Amino acid sequence: MAFIIAEEMCIADVEWAHRRCLEEQEKKNWRWAEMGLRAAKARDAKMLRIMEKAAELMDAEEEKQRGETRRSSDKYSEQITTTETQMWIAAYKTMDGGTPEEALMWIFGAGACLAGILR
Repeated sequence: MAFIIAEEMCIADVEWAHRRCLEEQEKKNWRWAEMGLRAAKARDAKMLRIMEKAAELMDAEEEKQRGETRRSSDKYSEQITTTETQMWIAAYKTMDGGTPEEALMWIFGAGACLAGILR
């Protein structure tokens, strides 16, 4: 996949990148994750915009799929968002704040992949 323009990105692109992240993690491709972390630490402008858009898309998809249940049910009202959504949001926030967390390096790898920094 070639790099994506943030404004044209859709949830399918984020899902593809997340699957790629899981594949690289399973292969133990640390170089891929470390390059993503380096790009996050450098605050690459294109990647920062991609990470922001990806976090927004993940949050919107979460709301679309589970939001009404959480709002209308006592049983599910205290459940938080899925782990994947939390990771993308945290990755964006830490990158934007200039303190990307090493624990999120695989998500940064996925963001770098979407931004065209990694293949």
